[in-house]
Amino acid sequence: MNSIKSRLMLTSLIVLVGFMVLTAVALERAIRVRMLQAEEDKLTALMYSVLAAVDRDASGLSITVADERLFESALFAPDSGLYAQLYDQQGEIWRSLSTELDFPQVQDLKPEQLRFSQQNFDGKRWFQLAFSIRWPNVHDKLSLYRLVLWKDAGDFQAQFSAFRQTLWLWLLVTIALLLLLMWLVMLWSLRPLRQIGEELKALENNRQHRFDAHYPSEIQPLTQNLNLLLQREQHQMQRYRHALDDLAHSLKTPLAVLQGFSEKDQLCADDLASLNEQSQRMNQIITYQLQKAATVGGESISPLQSFNPLVEKTVNALRRIYRDIELEMALKATRKRQLRLDESDLLEILGNLIDNACKYGNSRVRLTSRIEDEFMCLWIEDDGEGLDKEQLEQILARGARLDQSREGQGIGLAVVKEIVEAYDINLKFGQSWMGGLKVELCFRN
Repeated sequence: MNSIKSRLMLTSLIVLVGFMVLTAVALERAIRVRMLQAEEDKLTALMYSVLAAVDRDASGLSITVADERLFESALFAPDSGLYAQLYDQQGEIWRSLSTELDFPQVQDLKPEQLRFSQQNFDGKRWFQLAFSIRWPNVHDKLSLYRLVLWKDAGDFQAQFSAFRQTLWLWLLVTIALLLLLMWLVMLWSLRPLRQIGEELKALENNRQHRFDAHYPSEIQPLTQNLNLLLQREQHQMQRYRHALDDLAHSLKTPLAVLQGFSEKDQLCADDLASLNEQSQRMNQIITYQLQKAATVGGESISPLQSFNPLVEKTVNALRRIYRDIELEMALKATRKRQLRLDESDLLEILGNLIDNACKYGNSRVRLTSRIEDEFMCLWIEDDGEGLDKEQLEQILARGARLDQSREGQGIGLAVVKEIVEAYDINLKFGQSWMGGLKVELCFRN
């Protein structure tokens, strides 16, 4: 059974039917006990009324029941279904006028014992209430007597059967209504899963590119993670396309140089040196583009990275290259602060921004970090000439270079822009108090 709907319905049916049947059986038994108690109470009340009519007979040695003192009319009507008998040690000494049957005597009743029971007699079911009493005669000698009441249980059985039929009928109706209600609730509850299936088909047919429907809180984390995976996949495909474009663009010049060498009959020492230089440059370009294309992206599924050690690692590496630049760090954020980024992506961001600050600064670069609300912010400032608004828009474009005199491919900041957009990192450019460019990075904690 592979259907969730079928499993839920079968489980609900078993649980519901089992619960309702057990409830009905318990209710039926409770009602039966209460009805039997009511019958016993009625016969007990009748027994006390009969005892109130007991008196000595004419001899004074025994007792009898004065019929004129009985108030229960059923004891005077023949075949009324309610009968009373009084016994002494020798046998029956009185019976009600309604009694026509010879009921069996009660032999095992203890003195002063009151017992209610059900008996089968003459093909019928009877209620019997027997009471053993001691009564004094004229000589104040106690004698043992037994007062026995009989009541036809036919009415009781008819009422109880009618109640049972009604109970089980309503039980079946209730089960059917509850199953229908559960079916509707289940259809409503499983609707988000069907909606996910429909959106998956739309994704397969390229009719949409993400899960756009509003899902319950239990399913929303799943769709959010799937959207992150889809976003990552789309972003990665875009990275591959850009990497191929950048690779083709970057290899044009070295290939043109190599093409020029191929037209020469002989190569001198300078040509060989240039050939080696261009080969190394092509190798560096290919390695760089492959690394850039393989950057991960996707904040929620990336491992936690310690921020300060990676900044210090990048700064220490750049200090070896820019020996005449004073690289100053004031990292006020705790050293244990961790961000959910891929290490290569974070190093790509830091490397490009700090390298640009060192490249275009005059003599000083300052790094500052601190925590603000739910963000951990890093500022990179230099004392260079800075950029105006129009220039800032240009440097974020792929392949744009404002300073053609310096080495580079013009794609560093474009790569940074792609990464920060993938991780939803706030990136801002402004004017530094040192006169140069200020770059602000705010990472969500």
